[in-house]
Amino acid sequence: MSAANNEAEEVRNRLLRRGDWRFLLPDASPARTVCFVDGELARVTELISRRVPEAEALASGNCDLAIAADPDSTTLRSAWAALRAGGVCYTEWSEAGVWGTRAVRQRLSGAGFESVICFAPWPHPVCRLPSAWVPLEAAGPLRHLVTGGGSGHSWAQRVLEGLRRAAWIVRTRLGLGSPICVMARKPSTEAAHHPGGEPAPQPELLEEIRHRWEGWGLGPRPSTLSWLLLTSGGRSINKVVRLVFAGSDRPRLVLKMSRVAEAAAGLAREASVLRELQSSGREIRGVPKLLFEGVRAGVPTIVETALPGVPLPTRLRRETYRDLALLGTDWLVAFAGQAEAHPPTAWHSRLIDTTVGTFEASFGGVVDPGLVRESAAVLATLGPLPIVCEQRDFSPWNLLISSEEELQVLDWESAEPQGLPVMDLVYFTSHLAFYLAGARTPERCRECYRETLWASTFTGAVRQECQERYAERVGVRAADIAPLRLLCWMVHSRSEYRRFAADVGGVPPPTLLRRSLFVSLWEEELRGLLQTSPLGSSRARDVPLRSSFASGGRLGPPRIW
Repeated sequence: MSAANNEAEEVRNRLLRRGDWRFLLPDASPARTVCFVDGELARVTELISRRVPEAEALASGNCDLAIAADPDSTTLRSAWAALRAGGVCYTEWSEAGVWGTRAVRQRLSGAGFESVICFAPWPHPVCRLPSAWVPLEAAGPLRHLVTGGGSGHSWAQRVLEGLRRAAWIVRTRLGLGSPICVMARKPSTEAAHHPGGEPAPQPELLEEIRHRWEGWGLGPRPSTLSWLLLTSGGRSINKVVRLVFAGSDRPRLVLKMSRVAEAAAGLAREASVLRELQSSGREIRGVPKLLFEGVRAGVPTIVETALPGVPLPTRLRRETYRDLALLGTDWLVAFAGQAEAHPPTAWHSRLIDTTVGTFEASFGGVVDPGLVRESAAVLATLGPLPIVCEQRDFSPWNLLISSEEELQVLDWESAEPQGLPVMDLVYFTSHLAFYLAGARTPERCRECYRETLWASTFTGAVRQECQERYAERVGVRAADIAPLRLLCWMVHSRSEYRRFAADVGGVPPPTLLRRSLFVSLWEEELRGLLQTSPLGSSRARDVPLRSSFASGGRLGPPRIW
Protein backbone atom coordinates (compact mmCIF):
# COMPACT_ATOMS: atom_id res chain seq x y z
CA MET A 1 0.00 0.00 0.00
CA SER A 2 2.79 2.40 0.88
CA ALA A 3 4.59 1.69 -2.38
CA ALA A 4 1.35 2.18 -4.31
CA ASN A 5 0.68 5.50 -2.59
CA ASN A 6 4.25 6.60 -3.25
CA GLU A 7 3.89 5.71 -6.91
CA ALA A 8 0.53 7.48 -7.06
CA GLU A 9 2.10 10.69 -5.69
CA GLU A 10 4.93 10.46 -8.23
CA VAL A 11 2.46 10.01 -11.08
CA ARG A 12 0.23 12.81 -9.79
CA ASN A 13 3.17 15.17 -9.41
CA ARG A 14 4.48 14.37 -12.89
CA LEU A 15 1.10 14.97 -14.51
CA LEU A 16 0.45 18.17 -12.57
CA ARG A 17 3.91 19.49 -13.44
CA ARG A 18 3.29 18.51 -17.07
CA GLY A 19 0.11 20.61 -16.98
CA ASP A 20 1.35 23.63 -15.03
CA TRP A 21 0.73 25.77 -18.11
CA ARG A 22 -2.86 25.89 -16.81
CA PHE A 23 -1.77 28.63 -14.38
CA LEU A 24 -1.50 30.91 -17.39
CA LEU A 25 -5.18 30.40 -18.21
CA PRO A 26 -7.87 32.88 -17.12
CA ASP A 27 -9.10 30.00 -14.94
CA ALA A 28 -6.57 27.38 -13.84
CA SER A 29 -9.42 24.93 -13.16
CA PRO A 30 -11.68 25.26 -16.21
CA ALA A 31 -15.10 23.68 -15.79
CA ARG A 32 -15.43 22.10 -19.23
CA THR A 33 -12.56 20.95 -21.44
CA VAL A 34 -12.44 19.17 -24.78
CA CYS A 35 -9.21 17.33 -25.56
CA PHE A 36 -8.36 16.43 -29.16
CA VAL A 37 -5.38 14.27 -28.21
CA ASP A 38 -4.76 11.08 -26.24
CA GLY A 39 -1.89 10.12 -23.95
CA GLU A 40 -0.39 12.30 -21.25
CA LEU A 41 -2.21 15.49 -22.19
CA ALA A 42 -5.51 13.65 -21.92
CA ARG A 43 -4.54 12.43 -18.44
CA VAL A 44 -3.63 15.99 -17.46
CA THR A 45 -7.08 17.10 -18.59
CA GLU A 46 -8.72 14.60 -16.27
CA LEU A 47 -6.81 16.07 -13.30
CA ILE A 48 -7.57 19.72 -13.93
CA SER A 49 -11.06 19.76 -15.46
CA ARG A 50 -14.16 17.84 -16.48
CA ARG A 51 -13.46 16.36 -19.87
CA VAL A 52 -16.28 16.81 -22.37
CA PRO A 53 -16.64 14.20 -25.13
CA GLU A 54 -15.77 15.64 -28.51
CA ALA A 55 -19.23 15.14 -30.03
CA GLU A 56 -20.94 16.82 -27.07
CA ALA A 57 -18.42 19.67 -27.09
CA LEU A 58 -18.95 20.39 -30.78
CA ALA A 59 -22.70 20.30 -30.37
CA SER A 60 -22.85 22.68 -27.41
CA GLY A 61 -19.96 25.02 -28.14
CA ASN A 62 -19.62 26.07 -24.49
CA CYS A 63 -16.25 24.64 -23.43
CA ASP A 64 -13.80 26.81 -21.49
CA LEU A 65 -10.69 25.08 -22.80
CA ALA A 66 -9.70 23.10 -25.88
CA ILE A 67 -6.45 21.09 -26.00
CA ALA A 68 -4.70 19.80 -29.11
CA ALA A 69 -1.24 18.73 -30.30
CA ASP A 70 0.12 19.51 -33.77
CA PRO A 71 -3.42 20.37 -34.90
CA ASP A 72 -4.33 20.49 -38.56
CA SER A 73 -6.88 22.92 -39.97
CA THR A 74 -9.76 20.56 -39.26
CA THR A 75 -8.78 20.21 -35.58
CA LEU A 76 -8.45 23.97 -35.19
CA ARG A 77 -11.92 24.47 -36.66
CA SER A 78 -13.28 21.83 -34.25
CA ALA A 79 -11.59 23.57 -31.31
CA TRP A 80 -13.09 26.88 -32.37
CA ALA A 81 -16.55 25.34 -32.61
CA ALA A 82 -16.29 23.65 -29.20
CA LEU A 83 -15.22 26.80 -27.33
CA ARG A 84 -17.49 29.43 -25.88
CA ALA A 85 -16.79 33.06 -26.69
CA GLY A 86 -13.68 34.00 -24.69
CA GLY A 87 -12.63 30.34 -24.29
CA VAL A 88 -8.96 29.39 -24.61
CA CYS A 89 -7.29 26.99 -27.02
CA TYR A 90 -4.07 25.37 -25.75
CA THR A 91 -1.91 23.69 -28.39
CA GLU A 92 1.51 22.05 -28.45
CA TRP A 93 3.61 21.94 -31.59
CA SER A 94 6.35 19.33 -31.86
CA GLU A 95 10.03 20.10 -32.44
CA ALA A 96 10.00 18.73 -36.01
CA GLY A 97 11.57 21.97 -37.20
CA VAL A 98 8.71 23.02 -39.47
CA TRP A 99 6.89 25.18 -36.90
CA GLY A 100 8.57 28.33 -35.68
CA THR A 101 6.75 30.81 -33.45
CA ARG A 102 5.87 33.00 -36.43
CA ALA A 103 4.32 30.13 -38.40
CA VAL A 104 2.34 28.93 -35.37
CA ARG A 105 0.96 32.40 -34.71
CA GLN A 106 -0.10 32.72 -38.34
CA ARG A 107 -1.95 29.40 -38.30
CA LEU A 108 -3.87 30.21 -35.13
CA SER A 109 -4.67 33.76 -36.22
CA GLY A 110 -5.80 32.40 -39.56
CA ALA A 111 -8.22 30.10 -37.73
CA GLY A 112 -9.78 33.13 -36.05
CA PHE A 113 -8.04 33.06 -32.65
CA GLU A 114 -6.64 36.18 -31.00
CA SER A 115 -4.24 37.02 -28.14
CA VAL A 116 -1.82 34.34 -29.32
CA ILE A 117 1.06 33.76 -26.86
CA CYS A 118 3.92 31.33 -27.57
CA PHE A 119 5.95 29.81 -24.75
CA ALA A 120 7.96 26.70 -24.00
CA PRO A 121 8.74 24.47 -21.02
CA TRP A 122 12.28 24.65 -19.61
CA PRO A 123 14.06 22.27 -19.55
CA HIS A 124 12.85 19.98 -22.34
CA PRO A 125 10.15 17.77 -20.77
CA VAL A 126 11.82 14.68 -22.22
CA CYS A 127 14.86 15.41 -20.03
CA ARG A 128 13.08 16.14 -16.75
CA LEU A 129 9.99 17.82 -15.34
CA PRO A 130 9.72 21.47 -16.42
CA SER A 131 10.79 24.02 -13.83
CA ALA A 132 9.75 27.05 -15.91
CA TRP A 133 7.29 27.97 -18.66
CA VAL A 134 8.93 30.68 -20.72
CA PRO A 135 7.18 33.22 -23.02
CA LEU A 136 9.25 33.27 -26.19
CA GLU A 137 8.50 36.85 -27.27
CA ALA A 138 8.86 38.82 -24.01
CA ALA A 139 12.19 40.54 -23.38
CA GLY A 140 12.04 40.67 -19.56
CA PRO A 141 11.44 36.97 -18.87
CA LEU A 142 13.94 35.87 -21.53
CA ARG A 143 16.61 38.17 -20.14
CA HIS A 144 15.94 36.94 -16.61
CA LEU A 145 16.18 33.31 -17.70
CA VAL A 146 19.55 33.93 -19.35
CA THR A 147 21.17 36.26 -16.81
CA GLY A 148 19.44 35.48 -13.53
CA GLY A 149 18.62 31.80 -13.60
CA GLY A 150 22.07 30.21 -13.49
CA SER A 151 22.65 27.92 -10.53
CA GLY A 152 26.40 27.46 -10.76
CA HIS A 153 28.58 28.82 -7.94
CA SER A 154 31.47 30.03 -10.10
CA TRP A 155 31.44 32.86 -12.62
CA ALA A 156 32.38 30.47 -15.42
CA GLN A 157 29.54 28.07 -14.53
CA ARG A 158 27.00 30.87 -14.59
CA VAL A 159 28.24 32.20 -17.94
CA LEU A 160 28.10 28.73 -19.51
CA GLU A 161 24.62 28.17 -18.13
CA GLY A 162 23.48 31.53 -19.51
CA LEU A 163 24.88 30.72 -22.95
CA ARG A 164 23.20 27.32 -22.90
CA ARG A 165 19.85 28.89 -22.07
CA ALA A 166 20.25 31.59 -24.73
CA ALA A 167 20.96 28.92 -27.35
CA TRP A 168 17.88 27.00 -26.20
CA ILE A 169 15.69 30.10 -26.62
CA VAL A 170 16.91 30.69 -30.19
CA ARG A 171 16.44 27.05 -31.16
CA THR A 172 12.98 26.89 -29.62
CA ARG A 173 11.76 30.03 -31.37
CA LEU A 174 12.85 28.46 -34.65
CA GLY A 175 10.99 25.25 -33.83
CA LEU A 176 14.18 23.26 -33.17
CA GLY A 177 14.20 22.98 -29.39
CA SER A 178 11.44 22.21 -26.89
CA PRO A 179 7.85 21.93 -28.09
CA ILE A 180 6.25 25.30 -28.70
CA CYS A 181 3.21 25.72 -26.47
CA VAL A 182 0.57 28.26 -27.43
CA MET A 183 -2.36 29.93 -25.70
CA ALA A 184 -4.94 31.55 -27.98
CA ARG A 185 -8.38 32.96 -27.23
CA LYS A 186 -11.64 32.78 -29.12
CA PRO A 187 -12.85 36.37 -29.42
CA SER A 188 -15.30 37.25 -26.68
CA THR A 189 -18.41 39.39 -26.83
CA GLU A 190 -19.87 41.71 -24.21
CA ALA A 191 -22.80 39.34 -23.79
CA ALA A 192 -20.62 36.25 -23.32
CA HIS A 193 -21.59 34.20 -20.29
CA HIS A 194 -20.71 30.85 -18.86
CA PRO A 195 -23.25 28.04 -19.29
CA GLY A 196 -26.06 28.26 -16.80
CA GLY A 197 -26.26 32.05 -16.84
CA GLU A 198 -23.18 32.58 -14.63
CA PRO A 199 -21.29 35.83 -15.22
CA ALA A 200 -18.20 35.87 -17.41
CA PRO A 201 -14.87 35.40 -15.63
CA GLN A 202 -12.94 38.27 -14.08
CA PRO A 203 -10.46 40.20 -16.25
CA GLU A 204 -7.17 38.51 -17.14
CA LEU A 205 -4.96 38.42 -14.04
CA LEU A 206 -2.15 40.43 -15.63
CA GLU A 207 -4.64 43.05 -16.80
CA GLU A 208 -6.03 43.33 -13.27
CA ILE A 209 -2.49 43.78 -11.92
CA ARG A 210 -1.77 46.46 -14.52
CA HIS A 211 -4.81 48.44 -13.36
CA ARG A 212 -3.74 48.12 -9.70
CA TRP A 213 -0.11 49.07 -10.45
CA GLU A 214 -0.20 52.72 -9.42
CA GLY A 215 -2.36 52.01 -6.38
CA TRP A 216 0.28 49.58 -5.17
CA GLY A 217 2.91 52.31 -5.36
CA LEU A 218 4.84 50.71 -8.22
CA GLY A 219 5.02 53.82 -10.40
CA PRO A 220 3.21 54.75 -13.61
CA ARG A 221 0.94 52.08 -15.04
CA PRO A 222 2.83 50.05 -17.66
CA SER A 223 1.35 49.61 -21.13
CA THR A 224 1.92 45.85 -21.02
CA LEU A 225 3.10 43.20 -18.58
CA SER A 226 4.81 39.88 -19.18
CA TRP A 227 5.47 36.87 -16.96
CA LEU A 228 7.71 33.92 -16.28
CA LEU A 229 6.07 30.88 -14.67
CA LEU A 230 8.30 28.92 -12.25
CA THR A 231 7.18 25.41 -11.30
CA SER A 232 10.10 23.74 -9.54
CA GLY A 233 9.69 21.32 -6.65
CA GLY A 234 9.65 17.59 -6.19
CA ARG A 235 6.11 17.24 -4.81
CA SER A 236 2.64 18.11 -6.01
CA ILE A 237 2.14 20.33 -2.94
CA ASN A 238 4.85 22.74 -4.12
CA LYS A 239 3.39 26.09 -5.16
CA VAL A 240 3.78 27.71 -8.56
CA VAL A 241 5.22 31.20 -8.94
CA ARG A 242 4.66 33.83 -11.62
CA LEU A 243 7.27 36.57 -11.92
CA VAL A 244 5.73 39.70 -13.43
CA PHE A 245 7.80 42.05 -15.60
CA ALA A 246 7.12 45.60 -16.80
CA GLY A 247 9.44 45.91 -19.77
CA SER A 248 12.84 44.25 -19.91
CA ASP A 249 14.08 45.05 -16.40
CA ARG A 250 13.98 42.80 -13.37
CA PRO A 251 10.74 41.21 -12.13
CA ARG A 252 8.61 43.64 -10.16
CA LEU A 253 5.98 41.35 -8.64
CA VAL A 254 5.72 37.75 -7.49
CA LEU A 255 2.44 35.84 -7.72
CA LYS A 256 2.30 32.65 -5.68
CA MET A 257 -0.47 30.17 -6.46
CA SER A 258 -1.36 26.82 -4.88
CA ARG A 259 -1.05 23.89 -7.27
CA VAL A 260 -3.20 21.65 -5.06
CA ALA A 261 -5.70 22.35 -2.29
CA GLU A 262 -3.22 21.24 0.41
CA ALA A 263 -0.87 24.10 -0.53
CA ALA A 264 -3.41 26.83 0.23
CA ALA A 265 -2.67 26.80 3.97
CA GLY A 266 1.00 27.65 3.37
CA LEU A 267 0.09 30.63 1.20
CA ALA A 268 -2.40 31.86 3.78
CA ARG A 269 0.24 31.60 6.51
CA GLU A 270 2.77 33.56 4.45
CA ALA A 271 0.22 36.28 3.78
CA SER A 272 -0.68 36.45 7.49
CA VAL A 273 2.96 36.73 8.56
CA LEU A 274 3.78 39.43 6.00
CA ARG A 275 0.65 41.36 6.94
CA GLU A 276 1.63 41.24 10.61
CA LEU A 277 5.17 42.41 9.85
CA GLN A 278 3.83 45.29 7.74
CA SER A 279 1.50 46.41 10.52
CA SER A 280 4.21 46.27 13.20
CA GLY A 281 5.27 49.85 12.54
CA ARG A 282 8.92 48.80 12.17
CA GLU A 283 10.94 49.32 9.01
CA ILE A 284 12.15 45.83 8.12
CA ARG A 285 14.43 45.74 5.10
CA GLY A 286 14.71 42.69 2.88
CA VAL A 287 11.14 41.46 3.40
CA PRO A 288 8.61 41.35 0.52
CA LYS A 289 5.53 43.55 0.80
CA LEU A 290 2.17 41.78 0.59
CA LEU A 291 -0.07 43.50 -1.96
CA PHE A 292 -2.95 41.09 -2.47
CA GLU A 293 -4.46 37.90 -1.11
CA GLY A 294 -7.45 36.17 -2.65
CA VAL A 295 -8.60 33.73 -5.31
CA ARG A 296 -7.60 34.43 -8.89
CA ALA A 297 -7.61 32.18 -11.94
CA GLY A 298 -9.63 29.80 -9.79
CA VAL A 299 -6.90 29.17 -7.19
CA PRO A 300 -5.70 30.81 -3.95
CA THR A 301 -3.18 33.51 -4.85
CA ILE A 302 -1.00 36.05 -3.09
CA VAL A 303 0.87 38.93 -4.72
CA GLU A 304 4.10 40.32 -3.28
CA THR A 305 6.77 42.77 -4.35
CA ALA A 306 9.72 41.04 -6.02
CA LEU A 307 13.01 41.41 -4.17
CA PRO A 308 16.10 42.30 -6.22
CA GLY A 309 19.40 40.47 -5.93
CA VAL A 310 21.48 37.46 -6.84
CA PRO A 311 21.18 34.12 -5.02
CA LEU A 312 23.50 33.98 -2.02
CA PRO A 313 25.06 30.63 -3.10
CA THR A 314 26.48 32.30 -6.22
CA ARG A 315 28.64 34.47 -3.94
CA LEU A 316 29.69 31.67 -1.60
CA ARG A 317 33.37 30.69 -1.51
CA ARG A 318 35.75 29.98 1.32
CA GLU A 319 37.10 33.52 1.20
CA THR A 320 33.57 35.01 1.36
CA TYR A 321 32.16 32.52 3.88
CA ARG A 322 32.73 34.58 7.03
CA ASP A 323 31.41 37.80 5.47
CA LEU A 324 28.23 36.07 4.28
CA ALA A 325 27.73 34.39 7.65
CA LEU A 326 28.02 37.75 9.41
CA LEU A 327 25.72 39.37 6.83
CA GLY A 328 23.03 36.83 7.69
CA THR A 329 23.70 37.23 11.42
CA ASP A 330 23.38 41.00 11.28
CA TRP A 331 20.11 40.73 9.34
CA LEU A 332 18.69 38.40 11.98
CA VAL A 333 19.82 40.76 14.73
CA ALA A 334 18.04 43.67 13.05
CA PHE A 335 14.97 41.50 12.43
CA ALA A 336 14.78 40.54 16.10
CA GLY A 337 14.79 44.22 17.06
CA GLN A 338 14.51 45.21 20.70
CA ALA A 339 12.33 42.30 21.76
CA GLU A 340 11.51 42.05 25.44
CA ALA A 341 12.51 38.91 27.35
CA HIS A 342 9.65 36.76 28.60
CA PRO A 343 9.82 34.08 31.32
CA PRO A 344 9.53 30.42 30.28
CA THR A 345 6.03 30.24 31.72
CA ALA A 346 4.88 32.50 28.86
CA TRP A 347 6.10 30.25 26.02
CA HIS A 348 7.41 26.90 27.28
CA SER A 349 4.17 24.96 26.85
CA ARG A 350 3.48 26.35 23.37
CA LEU A 351 6.98 26.19 21.92
CA ILE A 352 8.82 23.52 23.92
CA ASP A 353 6.38 20.96 25.30
CA THR A 354 4.45 20.64 22.05
CA THR A 355 7.68 20.28 20.07
CA VAL A 356 9.04 17.54 22.32
CA GLY A 357 5.69 15.73 22.26
CA THR A 358 5.44 15.86 18.47
CA PHE A 359 9.06 14.75 18.10
CA GLU A 360 8.55 11.75 20.36
CA ALA A 361 5.30 10.78 18.62
CA SER A 362 6.93 11.03 15.19
CA PHE A 363 10.40 9.58 15.73
CA GLY A 364 10.16 7.87 19.12
CA GLY A 365 10.25 4.45 17.49
CA VAL A 366 13.69 4.98 15.92
CA VAL A 367 15.56 7.11 18.48
CA ASP A 368 16.88 6.28 21.92
CA PRO A 369 14.07 7.15 24.38
CA GLY A 370 16.66 8.19 26.94
CA LEU A 371 17.91 10.88 24.56
CA VAL A 372 14.40 12.24 24.16
CA ARG A 373 14.11 12.54 27.96
CA GLU A 374 17.52 14.20 28.14
CA SER A 375 16.41 16.66 25.45
CA ALA A 376 13.43 17.65 27.57
CA ALA A 377 15.75 18.09 30.57
CA VAL A 378 18.12 20.29 28.57
CA LEU A 379 15.26 22.42 27.27
CA ALA A 380 13.92 22.83 30.81
CA THR A 381 17.06 24.86 31.65
CA LEU A 382 16.09 27.69 29.29
CA GLY A 383 15.73 31.02 31.03
CA PRO A 384 13.83 34.16 30.01
CA LEU A 385 14.04 34.75 26.25
CA PRO A 386 12.96 37.49 23.87
CA ILE A 387 10.01 36.51 21.68
CA VAL A 388 10.86 37.12 18.03
CA CYS A 389 9.50 36.18 14.62
CA GLU A 390 11.19 33.01 13.36
CA GLN A 391 11.48 32.90 9.58
CA ARG A 392 12.05 29.10 9.80
CA ASP A 393 13.42 28.76 6.28
CA PHE A 394 16.38 31.10 6.60
CA SER A 395 18.78 29.22 4.36
CA PRO A 396 21.01 30.10 1.38
CA TRP A 397 18.39 28.92 -1.11
CA ASN A 398 15.95 31.58 0.13
CA LEU A 399 18.41 34.47 0.37
CA LEU A 400 19.38 37.09 -2.21
CA ILE A 401 22.07 39.76 -2.06
CA SER A 402 21.13 43.11 -3.57
CA SER A 403 23.42 45.47 -5.44
CA GLU A 404 23.66 47.46 -2.17
CA GLU A 405 24.97 44.29 -0.44
CA GLU A 406 21.77 43.95 1.56
CA LEU A 407 20.11 40.64 2.31
CA GLN A 408 16.70 39.86 0.78
CA VAL A 409 14.66 37.05 2.33
CA LEU A 410 12.18 34.94 0.35
CA ASP A 411 9.45 32.42 1.28
CA TRP A 412 7.69 33.09 4.59
CA GLU A 413 5.12 30.31 4.61
CA SER A 414 6.83 28.43 7.47
CA ALA A 415 7.35 31.47 9.72
CA GLU A 416 6.35 31.57 13.39
CA PRO A 417 5.51 35.17 14.37
CA GLN A 418 5.85 34.48 18.11
CA GLY A 419 8.95 32.30 18.15
CA LEU A 420 12.33 32.08 19.84
CA PRO A 421 15.73 33.64 19.09
CA VAL A 422 18.85 31.82 17.77
CA MET A 423 16.81 29.21 15.88
CA ASP A 424 17.11 30.86 12.46
CA LEU A 425 20.80 31.50 13.06
CA VAL A 426 21.42 27.80 13.74
CA TYR A 427 19.56 26.80 10.59
CA PHE A 428 21.40 29.39 8.50
CA THR A 429 24.97 28.76 9.64
CA SER A 430 24.49 24.99 9.39
CA HIS A 431 23.19 25.09 5.83
CA LEU A 432 25.81 27.64 4.86
CA ALA A 433 28.43 25.09 5.92
CA PHE A 434 26.63 22.38 3.94
CA TYR A 435 26.65 24.57 0.83
CA LEU A 436 30.35 25.38 1.22
CA ALA A 437 31.23 21.70 1.45
CA GLY A 438 28.84 20.68 -1.34
CA ALA A 439 27.16 18.26 1.11
CA ARG A 440 24.15 16.61 -0.52
CA THR A 441 23.51 13.51 1.60
CA PRO A 442 22.45 13.19 5.25
CA GLU A 443 25.74 11.44 6.01
CA ARG A 444 27.86 14.21 4.53
CA CYS A 445 25.71 16.93 6.15
CA ARG A 446 26.18 15.28 9.53
CA GLU A 447 29.95 15.26 9.04
CA CYS A 448 29.89 18.96 8.14
CA TYR A 449 27.68 19.72 11.12
CA ARG A 450 30.05 17.91 13.45
CA GLU A 451 32.86 20.13 12.21
CA THR A 452 30.85 23.26 13.00
CA LEU A 453 30.56 22.18 16.64
CA TRP A 454 34.27 22.71 17.32
CA ALA A 455 35.81 26.15 17.48
CA SER A 456 39.08 24.78 16.13
CA THR A 457 37.58 24.26 12.64
CA PHE A 458 37.07 26.94 9.99
CA THR A 459 33.27 26.71 9.96
CA GLY A 460 33.14 26.19 13.72
CA ALA A 461 35.07 29.38 14.43
CA VAL A 462 32.76 31.39 12.17
CA ARG A 463 29.68 29.83 13.72
CA GLN A 464 30.87 30.66 17.23
CA GLU A 465 31.57 34.27 16.22
CA CYS A 466 28.08 34.56 14.77
CA GLN A 467 26.45 33.08 17.87
CA GLU A 468 28.31 35.38 20.24
CA ARG A 469 27.51 38.41 18.10
CA TYR A 470 23.83 37.53 17.93
CA ALA A 471 23.53 36.65 21.63
CA GLU A 472 25.15 39.88 22.76
CA ARG A 473 23.03 42.13 20.54
CA VAL A 474 19.68 40.39 20.94
CA GLY A 475 20.04 39.62 24.63
CA VAL A 476 20.38 35.85 24.90
CA ARG A 477 22.32 34.16 27.70
CA ALA A 478 25.27 32.05 26.58
CA ALA A 479 23.81 29.12 28.54
CA ASP A 480 20.66 29.20 26.42
CA ILE A 481 22.37 28.86 23.03
CA ALA A 482 23.03 25.11 23.18
CA PRO A 483 19.44 24.18 24.19
CA LEU A 484 18.10 26.37 21.38
CA ARG A 485 20.39 24.64 18.87
CA LEU A 486 18.92 21.36 20.02
CA LEU A 487 15.39 22.68 19.75
CA CYS A 488 16.02 23.91 16.20
CA TRP A 489 16.35 20.41 14.77
CA MET A 490 13.41 19.05 16.74
CA VAL A 491 11.24 21.81 15.27
CA HIS A 492 12.39 21.25 11.69
CA SER A 493 11.98 17.48 11.97
CA ARG A 494 8.21 18.05 11.85
CA SER A 495 8.27 19.15 8.21
CA GLU A 496 10.53 16.22 7.37
CA TYR A 497 8.08 13.79 8.97
CA ARG A 498 5.22 15.32 6.95
CA ARG A 499 7.20 14.81 3.75
CA PHE A 500 7.87 11.19 4.66
CA ALA A 501 4.17 10.64 5.41
CA ALA A 502 3.17 12.21 2.08
CA ASP A 503 5.63 9.98 0.23
CA VAL A 504 4.02 6.80 1.54
CA GLY A 505 0.48 8.03 2.00
CA GLY A 506 0.38 7.14 5.69
CA VAL A 507 2.64 6.38 8.65
CA PRO A 508 6.28 6.29 7.49
CA PRO A 509 8.12 3.01 8.15
CA PRO A 510 11.22 2.98 10.42
CA THR A 511 13.52 2.53 7.42
CA LEU A 512 12.32 5.87 6.05
CA LEU A 513 12.38 7.67 9.41
CA ARG A 514 16.01 6.69 9.89
CA ARG A 515 16.87 8.75 6.82
CA SER A 516 15.89 11.96 8.60
CA LEU A 517 18.57 14.63 8.26
CA PHE A 518 17.22 16.80 11.05
CA VAL A 519 16.96 13.94 13.54
CA SER A 520 20.56 13.00 12.81
CA LEU A 521 21.61 16.60 13.50
CA TRP A 522 19.57 16.61 16.73
CA GLU A 523 21.30 13.40 17.79
CA GLU A 524 24.73 14.81 16.94
CA GLU A 525 24.05 17.98 18.90
CA LEU A 526 22.66 16.19 21.94
CA ARG A 527 25.32 13.53 22.23
CA GLY A 528 28.07 16.12 22.10
CA LEU A 529 26.25 18.26 24.64
CA LEU A 530 25.80 15.37 27.07
CA GLN A 531 29.51 14.53 26.87
CA THR A 532 30.64 18.05 27.65
CA SER A 533 27.90 19.36 29.94
CA PRO A 534 26.97 18.51 33.54
CA LEU A 535 23.34 18.51 32.42
CA GLY A 536 23.55 14.96 31.17
CA SER A 537 22.84 12.19 33.64
CA SER A 538 25.42 9.46 34.10
CA ARG A 539 23.02 7.03 32.45
CA ALA A 540 22.65 9.27 29.39
CA ARG A 541 26.40 9.71 29.10
CA ASP A 542 26.72 5.95 28.95
CA VAL A 543 24.42 5.70 25.89
CA PRO A 544 26.51 4.19 23.07
CA LEU A 545 27.51 6.75 20.44
CA ARG A 546 26.68 4.44 17.54
CA SER A 547 23.90 6.16 15.62
CA SER A 548 20.98 4.58 13.82
CA PHE A 549 20.90 7.57 11.49
CA ALA A 550 23.75 9.00 9.44
CA SER A 551 27.24 7.59 9.72
CA GLY A 552 28.84 8.61 12.99
CA GLY A 553 32.54 9.01 13.57
CA ARG A 554 34.36 10.07 16.69
CA LEU A 555 33.52 13.34 18.34
CA GLY A 556 36.20 15.98 18.48
CA PRO A 557 37.67 17.79 21.49
CA PRO A 558 35.42 19.59 23.96
CA ARG A 559 33.52 22.48 22.44
CA ILE A 560 33.89 26.09 23.42
CA TRP A 561 30.46 27.47 24.23
